[in-house]
Amino acid sequence: MAALVLVGSAACVKFAPAAIAATGKTDPREVVVDEVAGQAVTFLAVPFLAAGASSAGQIWVIAAAGFGLFRLFDIAKPWPIRRLERLPEGWGVLADDLMAGVYAWIVLQVCIRLFVAG
Repeated sequence: MAALVLVGSAACVKFAPAAIAATGKTDPREVVVDEVAGQAVTFLAVPFLAAGASSAGQIWVIAAAGFGLFRLFDIAKPWPIRRLERLPEGWGVLADDLMAGVYAWIVLQVCIRLFVAG
């Protein structure tokens, strides 16, 4: 997951400015590597905290919850996520998704501790 965050972030910062110039959009939908990096942030510590999730069903629930939480925060954009979109070029495209991943990570960790590892 850490490698996905790093590689996805680097690719987004490097290539998003070209997509912005080509489409005229500040956050082009054609750029998806920012979503990969943000989603990977959501799952960074899951293997360590979900060690008690021995059943395939629990693992699927954790995966679905993490995906859903990331999408929720990415769409709702609570503070300061929307503000991060104003960063220049590829940084704005990336930063909002990384922060959505952080918010999803926090909520997912709480859920794992309460419902799976507890």
